[in-house]
Amino acid sequence: MSIASDVKALVAEFETENPDYKGKAYLTSGDRTWEEQLDIILDPKRKNNYPNIKKRFLKDCGLDELPAKRADLDAAELAWWKKEIMAQAGKPTGFAHVGGKAQDVSVKNLDKDGRTKLKTKLETKVNVLMEKVTGTESVYGVTIDAATVFHCY
Repeated sequence: MSIASDVKALVAEFETENPDYKGKAYLTSGDRTWEEQLDIILDPKRKNNYPNIKKRFLKDCGLDELPAKRADLDAAELAWWKKEIMAQAGKPTGFAHVGGKAQDVSVKNLDKDGRTKLKTKLETKVNVLMEKVTGTESVYGVTIDAATVFHCY
């Protein structure tokens, strides 16, 4: 089974056991291509996200600023991004969603009790990193009270 199918099944079990929470937690980001990940990295609204790889790209390619979108990259620059993203694909500290090694679950509509019960259920099969997403910014390792997303891997 994949992470996505495991998480989907666990969320369904959670809802069966806790019918008051049905439909309040749902799967969001799952398997991404390297191109989709690059689009997220280059998104100007996410200027504070992914600083290390952005700095390496600028240095390695001799550029002063990131292009606004993937279509602005030449073949060599695209090859650089593909190589770098795929080198970190599936790793919890890299790009865990690339290659389907992670699945996010929105928990913003659950109260603390619901989040606690869902986290306990998920942790029977997967690891959970609690995340707070505000607009396009993410903070990882937050408390269960602050979590809006469970990053499952």
